[in-house]
Amino acid sequence: MRVKRLAAAAFRVVAVMEGEGCPTEEFLASIQGKLCASRDGLLEMLQFVAERGLAAMPHAWSHEVNKQESILEFIKGDLRLFYFRGKNGDIAVCSGGVVKKGRKADKSAVAKAIAHRNSYMEAVKNGTCQLIQDEDDETQQGA
Repeated sequence: MRVKRLAAAAFRVVAVMEGEGCPTEEFLASIQGKLCASRDGLLEMLQFVAERGLAAMPHAWSHEVNKQESILEFIKGDLRLFYFRGKNGDIAVCSGGVVKKGRKADKSAVAKAIAHRNSYMEAVKNGTCQLIQDEDDETQQGA
Protein backbone atom coordinates (compact mmCIF):
# COMPACT_ATOMS: atom_id res chain seq x y z
CA MET A 1 0.00 0.00 0.00
CA ARG A 2 1.08 3.54 -0.70
CA VAL A 3 0.16 6.64 1.27
CA LYS A 4 0.71 10.26 0.29
CA ARG A 5 1.70 13.03 2.67
CA LEU A 6 -0.98 15.72 2.94
CA ALA A 7 0.52 17.70 5.84
CA ALA A 8 3.55 17.24 8.04
CA ALA A 9 5.07 19.07 10.96
CA ALA A 10 5.42 17.51 14.41
CA PHE A 11 2.94 14.86 13.18
CA ARG A 12 2.16 13.43 9.76
CA VAL A 13 -1.24 13.41 8.02
CA VAL A 14 -1.37 11.09 5.03
CA ALA A 15 -3.94 9.77 2.57
CA VAL A 16 -4.25 6.36 0.97
CA MET A 17 -3.48 5.91 -2.70
CA GLU A 18 -5.60 3.88 -5.13
CA GLY A 19 -3.40 3.07 -8.08
CA GLU A 20 -1.93 6.39 -9.20
CA GLY A 21 -4.74 8.44 -7.67
CA CYS A 22 -5.43 9.75 -4.19
CA PRO A 23 -9.18 9.67 -3.33
CA THR A 24 -8.76 12.35 -0.66
CA GLU A 25 -7.00 14.79 -3.01
CA GLU A 26 -9.51 14.02 -5.77
CA PHE A 27 -12.40 14.69 -3.38
CA LEU A 28 -10.92 17.99 -2.18
CA ALA A 29 -10.12 19.08 -5.76
CA SER A 30 -13.70 18.34 -6.87
CA ILE A 31 -15.26 20.77 -4.38
CA GLN A 32 -16.70 23.85 -6.06
CA GLY A 33 -18.97 26.78 -5.37
CA LYS A 34 -20.31 27.44 -1.90
CA LEU A 35 -18.40 24.47 -0.42
CA CYS A 36 -14.96 25.94 -1.22
CA ALA A 37 -14.78 27.67 2.16
CA SER A 38 -15.46 24.34 3.90
CA ARG A 39 -12.78 22.65 1.77
CA ASP A 40 -10.30 25.35 2.75
CA GLY A 41 -11.31 24.82 6.37
CA LEU A 42 -10.62 21.09 6.06
CA LEU A 43 -7.16 21.83 4.69
CA GLU A 44 -6.50 24.17 7.64
CA MET A 45 -7.68 21.43 10.02
CA LEU A 46 -5.24 18.94 8.48
CA GLN A 47 -2.38 21.40 8.95
CA PHE A 48 -3.46 22.06 12.55
CA VAL A 49 -3.47 18.32 13.26
CA ALA A 50 -0.03 17.95 11.65
CA GLU A 51 1.31 20.73 13.88
CA ARG A 52 -0.41 19.93 17.18
CA GLY A 53 -1.80 16.41 16.95
CA LEU A 54 -5.25 14.92 17.25
CA ALA A 55 -5.35 15.42 21.02
CA ALA A 56 -5.17 19.22 20.61
CA MET A 57 -7.97 19.30 18.05
CA PRO A 58 -11.31 20.75 19.19
CA HIS A 59 -13.86 17.99 19.77
CA ALA A 60 -16.33 19.53 17.30
CA TRP A 61 -13.90 18.97 14.39
CA SER A 62 -14.18 15.19 14.47
CA HIS A 63 -16.72 12.46 15.01
CA GLU A 64 -16.47 8.68 15.33
CA VAL A 65 -18.56 7.03 12.60
CA ASN A 66 -17.64 3.38 13.22
CA LYS A 67 -16.47 2.57 16.73
CA GLN A 68 -15.75 -1.11 16.06
CA GLU A 69 -13.39 -0.33 13.16
CA SER A 70 -12.10 3.00 14.58
CA ILE A 71 -13.20 5.10 11.60
CA LEU A 72 -13.61 8.82 12.25
CA GLU A 73 -14.45 11.86 10.17
CA PHE A 74 -13.21 15.42 10.06
CA ILE A 75 -16.21 17.76 9.92
CA LYS A 76 -16.32 21.14 8.20
CA GLY A 77 -19.72 22.45 7.14
CA ASP A 78 -21.33 19.82 4.91
CA LEU A 79 -18.00 18.15 4.12
CA ARG A 80 -16.80 14.96 5.77
CA LEU A 81 -13.28 13.58 5.40
CA PHE A 82 -12.94 10.01 6.68
CA TYR A 83 -9.79 8.95 8.53
CA PHE A 84 -8.33 6.51 11.00
CA ARG A 85 -5.38 6.70 13.37
CA GLY A 86 -2.20 5.45 11.78
CA LYS A 87 1.12 3.91 12.76
CA ASN A 88 4.80 4.73 12.19
CA GLY A 89 4.37 8.48 12.48
CA ASP A 90 1.06 8.71 10.60
CA ILE A 91 -1.29 10.40 13.04
CA ALA A 92 -4.26 10.45 10.66
CA VAL A 93 -4.73 8.45 7.48
CA CYS A 94 -7.41 9.95 5.24
CA SER A 95 -9.36 7.62 2.99
CA GLY A 96 -11.73 9.92 1.08
CA GLY A 97 -14.60 12.27 1.68
CA VAL A 98 -18.24 13.05 0.99
CA VAL A 99 -20.68 15.92 1.00
CA LYS A 100 -23.07 15.19 3.88
CA LYS A 101 -26.63 14.73 2.68
CA GLY A 102 -28.40 13.19 5.68
CA ARG A 103 -28.11 12.45 9.35
CA LYS A 104 -26.12 9.22 9.03
CA ALA A 105 -22.63 8.67 7.68
CA ASP A 106 -22.38 7.47 4.07
CA LYS A 107 -22.26 3.66 4.45
CA SER A 108 -20.30 3.03 1.26
CA ALA A 109 -17.68 5.65 2.21
CA VAL A 110 -17.35 4.10 5.67
CA ALA A 111 -17.00 0.62 4.15
CA LYS A 112 -14.28 1.96 1.85
CA ALA A 113 -12.50 3.56 4.82
CA ILE A 114 -12.62 0.22 6.68
CA ALA A 115 -11.12 -1.59 3.68
CA HIS A 116 -8.37 1.04 3.43
CA ARG A 117 -7.67 0.77 7.17
CA ASN A 118 -7.35 -3.02 6.96
CA SER A 119 -5.00 -2.78 3.96
CA TYR A 120 -2.96 -0.07 5.66
CA MET A 121 -2.59 -1.98 8.93
CA GLU A 122 -1.54 -5.13 7.04
CA ALA A 123 1.01 -3.17 5.00
CA VAL A 124 2.45 -1.57 8.15
CA LYS A 125 2.64 -4.99 9.80
CA ASN A 126 4.43 -6.45 6.76
CA GLY A 127 6.69 -3.44 6.26
CA THR A 128 5.27 -2.78 2.79
CA CYS A 129 3.67 0.61 3.41
CA GLN A 130 5.28 3.24 1.18
CA LEU A 131 5.17 6.99 1.81
CA ILE A 132 4.95 9.31 -1.17
CA GLN A 133 6.20 12.73 -0.06
CA ASP A 134 5.31 14.80 -3.12
CA GLU A 135 5.05 14.23 -6.85
CA ASP A 136 8.76 15.02 -7.23
CA ASP A 137 10.01 13.23 -4.10
CA GLU A 138 11.03 9.62 -4.05
CA THR A 139 8.92 6.97 -2.39
CA GLN A 140 10.02 5.76 1.05
CA GLN A 141 9.58 2.10 1.98
CA GLY A 142 8.31 1.20 5.44
CA ALA A 143 6.63 4.55 6.01
